[in-house]
Amino acid sequence: MSKLQIKLSDGRGRPIHLKDDPITIGRHPDNRLRLKDDMASRHHCVIEPDRKGGHRLRDLGSRNGTKLNGMRVTESELSPGDSIRIGAIEFLVEGKESPINAEAAGDGGASTNGDSAPATPRGKNKRGPTESPEWVKEIRSVIDALVAPGLDDENLQLVDARGQNTSALAGAADGPQALRLLLRAASRTRATDIHVEPKGDSFNVRMRVDGQMVWIVELPTKVGELMAGLIKTACHMHSAARDAVQEGHFSCRFPDRRCEYRVSFTPSVHGQKLVVRVLDQRGVPMALSDLGMVNYMEQRIDSVCNMDAGMILVCGPTGSGKTTTLYNALREIDRDTRNVITIEDPVEYQLDGVTQIPIDERQGNTFGTLLRSVLRQDPDVILLGEIRDEETARVAMQAAMTGHLVFSTVHSKDSISAVFRLLDLKVEPYLVANSLNLVLAQRLVRRLCDHCKTEIPVPPGLSTKMGRFLGNKKVLQQSVGCKRCLGTGYRGRSALFELLDVNDELRDLILSNPSIQAMKKVIAEGLFTTLTQYGYRLAADGTTSMDEVERVTGMG
Repeated sequence: MSKLQIKLSDGRGRPIHLKDDPITIGRHPDNRLRLKDDMASRHHCVIEPDRKGGHRLRDLGSRNGTKLNGMRVTESELSPGDSIRIGAIEFLVEGKESPINAEAAGDGGASTNGDSAPATPRGKNKRGPTESPEWVKEIRSVIDALVAPGLDDENLQLVDARGQNTSALAGAADGPQALRLLLRAASRTRATDIHVEPKGDSFNVRMRVDGQMVWIVELPTKVGELMAGLIKTACHMHSAARDAVQEGHFSCRFPDRRCEYRVSFTPSVHGQKLVVRVLDQRGVPMALSDLGMVNYMEQRIDSVCNMDAGMILVCGPTGSGKTTTLYNALREIDRDTRNVITIEDPVEYQLDGVTQIPIDERQGNTFGTLLRSVLRQDPDVILLGEIRDEETARVAMQAAMTGHLVFSTVHSKDSISAVFRLLDLKVEPYLVANSLNLVLAQRLVRRLCDHCKTEIPVPPGLSTKMGRFLGNKKVLQQSVGCKRCLGTGYRGRSALFELLDVNDELRDLILSNPSIQAMKKVIAEGLFTTLTQYGYRLAADGTTSMDEVERVTGMG
């Protein structure tokens, strides 16, 4: 069987291995590889095995043709280094095991990125004994593309679950080398999660970067198993328990900081899937002023943080930065003169001067039961990780009315929906009306990569829609994709905010018979910016793209 794979020329996505099954390509959903390109036909071409143990490319009568190495072809054999162009999309053919020798490949060679050379033509020498394996080169290309001036993170020190320093990451053995490189790549890309997925004959590695899954590398089965065994040892897990759900943690010392990792093993069809949650405080906002809010929002939140009683509710989906916002609100409080207690699931970051309590439902320590207990601990400020049920909501709001400052989160679409979510939990309207001070809705949008973003003219319809937020600008910024942003076109994230200030008019409305339209009418009379309008503001100043704003806010 041919040991070939095809990969997008810009390096995005995972490679597609060419095996015994044909790979049909085109715009129609029935194709194994579906293209979103109007220049491609519905059934454009197919890559299929030939009788010689290799693969061939065959055009299926496409209207724009299929090009191989710049030449339009009807049918042709594929070799490492070939370039396949379908419409505006280009694929490169690579060898799965032997890297490509740039000098031997000649003019026909091609590579997936600037850090790797084209593949060795058939009959040429394979990788020498001192040359790095292909998976090492691929991870290093990710690390090298994200230059960190003055930072030497080559030598990392592993700290196991019991806090003991180990030298397990040292050396050139496959297991330690794979884990060391992936931890460095996660640090450079600022990934929040590392996913290692068994696929029978290999392990696929992806990372969640800026909220999106990004393909990193394919590890040989032996390397993936060695790395998983090393992580289990660091977490003091049972290595032989391959069909059990296992959870643990370990740490790693970088030259400038210590990073924590939470580990989860879950059995799947081909073995245990590994997910490593990265808890890295580098680059995390450390004050309200770091969140990028407009001035009136920041000032209003700061004023409530200095009150003796009241409630700030932050809403949004999982991963929208709600906890980060609440932590920064806590930092505005004088923790030396006030008793601050948090109830979280789980406790992710340590805060000085704060008593942090994790919930443990197996021991009966839920949000509701712990909140009742905390109220007997003489608190001034309470951070409640999430309002999930009627009991927790009622107790939290009663606390806000009886001399406590309460911060919490709830899952809802926007700030107005959060009020109705509380009412849906059967909380009495008088509690909702009298306890709430502020409701903050938020989302995270990806920031455009400064190295590859490009200008586009503002479409006429969009100009009307953005209105005053666009001003006199005639162009917006659009994503492109380069090595420094892993081909995504984005690097880092910013927040969108929507602040609902619960005034007396809204309290009267909540006490009577509230409706969304009635609340919007009252809100429109004051200073109020919706999540979409906040997105317009960021798109207008070139921070993000309108495509990203539409994706996150659902306005499209």
